[in-house]
Amino acid sequence: MTTDSQIDGDTVSDSAVFPIAMGWTQSAIAVNSILQLSIPFFLKMEMESHEPLLIDFRYHAFSWSTPLDQFPVDAIHVGLQTQPSDMSMPPLFELPGQNLDGLLWLMGINSFDGAPASWLEPGGRYKLSRWPNLTQHSHNMRQMHMMAMLGNAHLSVSELATMAGVEEHEAQRLINALSLMRILVHDVEVAAPIAVSDPEPIEERQSLFSRLRARLGR
Repeated sequence: MTTDSQIDGDTVSDSAVFPIAMGWTQSAIAVNSILQLSIPFFLKMEMESHEPLLIDFRYHAFSWSTPLDQFPVDAIHVGLQTQPSDMSMPPLFELPGQNLDGLLWLMGINSFDGAPASWLEPGGRYKLSRWPNLTQHSHNMRQMHMMAMLGNAHLSVSELATMAGVEEHEAQRLINALSLMRILVHDVEVAAPIAVSDPEPIEERQSLFSRLRARLGR
């Protein structure tokens, strides 16, 4: 709905205010919608027991007193406000702030409860459009392994899960996060799916993984 609201103490006209929600799904949907627009936005999230989370999409940055290594997976959101902005407006917080990729990663991983994100088309197959900056977000070795695979071929969620030896919901969470970060190429018409019943030799997979680790300095 459209109301008058406040972001950081200033009156905001025509800003969207969303109702109370548990978890990060609603926030992920709102953020994804904003990232698809050509108009920059401010966003403010209010949560119980936490200071407000502020995002300035012009600078791909956010400010939050809660450290990301203490990310509240089951946060109760009591308000989410958006406001159109332009480059003439002052920053929403002191720059440079924190890089937004780290927040988008955790938001994507912890939304939709392992189901496909609402903006993903059924039957999609995915490949990385660029390597993520892994210094900007937390990840485990299984996730890094899956990212290496997505850097090499278009894969469906089921193909990715089978090749990586993980549950499908774990692969889906990764796809959700990388999609929210906007670093996936999506293709529903890649003609020949990867043959997951005859994966590449383990030596080649380990070599690809080792090259990625060396490239990223991990």
